[in-house]
Amino acid sequence: MKNHFRVAAALMGILASGAAFSNNITTNPGAAAGTQSTGGVVEFSGEIVDNSCDVTTSSKDVKVDLGKWSASYFTAANVETTKTPFKIQIDNCPTSVKTVAVLFDGQKDADDATLLAVAGGAKGVGIKLYNGGASSSQVNLGSVSASVPVASGKATVPFFADYTSTVATVTSGAANGVANFLMVYN
Repeated sequence: MKNHFRVAAALMGILASGAAFSNNITTNPGAAAGTQSTGGVVEFSGEIVDNSCDVTTSSKDVKVDLGKWSASYFTAANVETTKTPFKIQIDNCPTSVKTVAVLFDGQKDADDATLLAVAGGAKGVGIKLYNGGASSSQVNLGSVSASVPVASGKATVPFFADYTSTVATVTSGAANGVANFLMVYN
């Protein structure tokens, strides 16, 4: 009986020591992973809030017609067409939300990563986004737009868009682009 108890105790000790070390051991990925060196720490923080504003129905799928332009209009790189306005509206904001901005993202142009890429055949152009209103600066993809104040639980965030050539010779064809957006509340 003593031997069974000793064997059981030894097995429990081995299992417990394995469990204790299993979460603290970093295994070597091997030489195929490349040269290894010291690293650092990444700390994540944030907050989950109870609610935010609502994007209005008309702003969930905005259509912006940039028009038809002759390829010969673009005589060099960085030639822009006229700007076309559009807006994103929100409502039902809680009183804690004071300002709102927009973060656009999408397929970036291969020649200029600040522009939205076009699909459909045209080559050498991208779609440039601008803040509307008093600040008409460019909104780069992946960057937050200028913010606007929320009043009475609502806000309208104005923008402009245009075609911008990225090379001296533009090829004709459809020039469609899709930008996804997230709302940024403060």
